[in-house]
Amino acid sequence: MTADEQLTRRLVDLAAQGRRSRCGEAGSHELWLSDDATDRALAARWCTGCPVLVECGAAADEHDERFGVFGGVDRTPPPAKRKSAATGVRGETRHPTCQEPS
Repeated sequence: MTADEQLTRRLVDLAAQGRRSRCGEAGSHELWLSDDATDRALAARWCTGCPVLVECGAAADEHDERFGVFGGVDRTPPPAKRKSAATGVRGETRHPTCQEPS
């Protein structure tokens, strides 16, 4: 059985008991896939004690998830360092009023 199938089975079992994981609750589920790192950090903390924590992480590994919180881990890569307008082609710093060479 795949990790995804195991997660699905556990979620169905929870639903049969009238329970759900916190990420499945209306009003808070957006936190797990938020663009805001603070929201995702809160979501990761809320994963503590989740009855499907292990299965969720395994399914995320199986699908190579690279954005959002799965299994209590924020898998979102840190923002890339942006090239500033004051940085030259080779990374040297120049005054912002200097013109590009022709």
